[in-house]
Amino acid sequence: MTNQYHFAYEDGTPYFPFGTTCYVWNHQEEELAVQTLRTLKNAPFNKMRMCVFPKHYDYNHNEPVYHPFEGTSNNGTYEWDYTRFNPAFFRHLEQRVRDLMELGIEADIILFHPYDRWGYAEMSSETDDFYLRYVIARLSAFRHIWWSMANEFDLMRAKKLEDWDRFFKIVQTFDPYQHLRSNHNCAKWYNHSHPWVTHCSIQSSDLNQVNEWRKRYGKPVVIDECCL
Repeated sequence: MTNQYHFAYEDGTPYFPFGTTCYVWNHQEEELAVQTLRTLKNAPFNKMRMCVFPKHYDYNHNEPVYHPFEGTSNNGTYEWDYTRFNPAFFRHLEQRVRDLMELGIEADIILFHPYDRWGYAEMSSETDDFYLRYVIARLSAFRHIWWSMANEFDLMRAKKLEDWDRFFKIVQTFDPYQHLRSNHNCAKWYNHSHPWVTHCSIQSSDLNQVNEWRKRYGKPVVIDECCL
């Protein structure tokens, strides 16, 4: 960050985020992923939000090829071994992150989200922490990573506010490169004034308030979703 309210690369070059969202493009078949990259190559976007976990939502009802943990699935019933990560999943995730880097696009990694049918939104605290430390170890060396604790964190009923504080502290502690960190909302906002939050990731249609939010939190404001 630079001049309190703006972003810059390490060499001082100004960075003005103009982002898009492809939540689970990394969970689609290869042909669609390649088409996505081809589209992005000719698009103006320099930042993209994407999920680690698969997502169950409109237009995303397919079963992903890879899951983050070893385990089995049978007719919609899933049994995961939360002590064993699936290396193929994370190799594939790394490749997709690398694809964005080669296009000059910042990868805003969404660590949790509520749109789930596989059990990832309701993992235990111990598994959440185990997962976070592993993802940080796998991805933090990429220069273009941003960390988003969640997409619409306030819809994740299994998590308490203190869980989100803990997640931030884990990321801050174990990311040696101190990539940017924030938390995306639906209706209820996370407290962006916390010292472990680097910028405000906001969903709102009231864009006239951006200057007020900058003054309130003393940090850059990114409208990652301009609607409710």
